[in-house]
Amino acid sequence: MTLGLRSRPALLPLAFALLGCPGPDDPATPGDASTDDGMASTGTTIGATDSATEATADSTGEVTDDGADSTGEPPLDDPAAEFLRSLPGLWVAPVTSMTSVGDFPIMSMDIRPVDDRTLFSRVDLDAANNLRFAFAIEEHDGAPTLVFRNGGYFLGFLRDTRTTLVEHDPDAGLWRFCAITGGCDYVEARFLRSDPDVLTLSTDVMGRPHMHWEGVLAEPRPLDGDFPYDPSPGQADDPFPPMPALRVSLSWTEPLVASVDAWVVLSTTECALLPGSCQPSRFLRITADAGATSAELQFDQIHAGDYFATAMLDRNGNLAGTLFPDGGDLVSLPNQAVTVAERGESTASISLLVEL
Repeated sequence: MTLGLRSRPALLPLAFALLGCPGPDDPATPGDASTDDGMASTGTTIGATDSATEATADSTGEVTDDGADSTGEPPLDDPAAEFLRSLPGLWVAPVTSMTSVGDFPIMSMDIRPVDDRTLFSRVDLDAANNLRFAFAIEEHDGAPTLVFRNGGYFLGFLRDTRTTLVEHDPDAGLWRFCAITGGCDYVEARFLRSDPDVLTLSTDVMGRPHMHWEGVLAEPRPLDGDFPYDPSPGQADDPFPPMPALRVSLSWTEPLVASVDAWVVLSTTECALLPGSCQPSRFLRITADAGATSAELQFDQIHAGDYFATAMLDRNGNLAGTLFPDGGDLVSLPNQAVTVAERGESTASISLLVEL
């Protein structure tokens, strides 16, 4: 499979769900924060030249590459597929330098295939705010292209931005992408893979540092053969592949005397009630009002499979920094078995029984 670098002397735009301001043709779209409609941004494809090819503009303003093949795309062979195959895994680290919302202590990205050509992961800050990554092979300007897709809901606005690979430096382990809409002046994202157990992502927005995340491989996610399983590219306007959902119902005996955050943490390995005993694959919180004896949370776009669940009422309001309960919190028995079916909505019920 040959994948084209897009031609244009720029880096990569990545569309952040948490991006503070929209770019050209990438408006922040108000939406129902409880749903994901697969909305895709549109715009002119931006390419990039590799180090051996100079990009020139013709009279129409289109970028062409001297020495390119008949499609106008400089060749890129297996490195793009190699990059995709290196990504599956549970990557966990704090986020720093996120100017739109500040830092936050835990970002878990469980990157797995969701169809034959797409890798996906998602983290939920709460029931209304989330960030998602997708990596796929799509056809842009008639050629298969490696795409990094980024977006989600933030403050009720949906963002979904596609970026294309513009440069690969194998010696440095560096991968650069540029936004299809808005260009590299809007967003630049750099993935660094110099260490196979570290996935570093740095982004700039409009020339300013926006986010730095050094994901550490907490758990591998072995692939079922060479990826992409289907080498034919998807389309440039494909929605996110359909994924299952999980609805979790929580219950406890005593009515709350004040509003409290209720949490569910999902892992793919068993956890003890000890910090660092396991790594979260997904987590979600919702505020339960005073007087409540139950709460319901919904995980959208979740990978199918078996999980261990622990539920908590965070009575002292500090669980966001650790995902670990402490004195006064009400918790379920740890490692409740939860299975997410391949399609549709799965359900689970968890009772919170133990006060720490």
